[in-house]
Amino acid sequence: MSSGSVNFDHAAGYYDDTRAEGPETQARVQELLASELGGRGRCLEIGVGTGRVGLPLARSGIPLVGVDISQRMVARLVEKAGGTIPFPLALADATALPFPDGAFGGALAAHVFHLIPPWRAALRELLRVVRPGGVLLVSLTGGRLDPLHELRDRFVEASGIERVHVGVREPAELQAALAELGAVARDLPPIHEERPVRPEEVIGRFERGEFSWTWPIAEGTRRRAAETVRVWAREAYGSLDAPRMTRRAVTWYAYDFPGRAP
Repeated sequence: MSSGSVNFDHAAGYYDDTRAEGPETQARVQELLASELGGRGRCLEIGVGTGRVGLPLARSGIPLVGVDISQRMVARLVEKAGGTIPFPLALADATALPFPDGAFGGALAAHVFHLIPPWRAALRELLRVVRPGGVLLVSLTGGRLDPLHELRDRFVEASGIERVHVGVREPAELQAALAELGAVARDLPPIHEERPVRPEEVIGRFERGEFSWTWPIAEGTRRRAAETVRVWAREAYGSLDAPRMTRRAVTWYAYDFPGRAP
């Protein structure tokens, strides 16, 4: 039975562009994750997608297994790896993982839990397949591009969306659920990034429906909402084609599972 998780098949060709990070940021993220997963044995990434996170980790020596419900995203991962399967991959839902109990020493999930309606079931599955003493690393969608996060807020309002995400909405929600399962939260240092972004680039992505939360919106509604946002943005920013410096924090959360070795 399907969990209702959002499938990214039709986004495989452009997904990486919507999650672009600078080389320095990518290197720092990889270093942080590798420091947490190194020495734990085989680790699992749910929602491995195009390998945006998994491929660099595997290349750094982390023994990885990836699962995803999107065949096209996984095919893009293999393409990026030169046409060969870089580590074991499975087409599976995070709420029904095809692995035995305690198969992994750690797991990670980047921008996944907001896409899974029964996300608590996915947490229970991770608790099952990650052995005691393991760790779960989570990065939630967002990071808030300041000041251009206002563009999304305006677009949401103009298009009449009642709920942006079908799964987890706030870090505190996830942390409370994991605490109930016995996991212990641990702070990881955020990675700050600055980069120039054109307002029109952001609005155009909303209008074209390149983010999963825009997919349920009818094309005509997206166009009207985009025009409404453009009118506001011209008054707020001036030129929509002039780059504006944005700031965000790439944040990962660590959750140590019961029985963590001292």
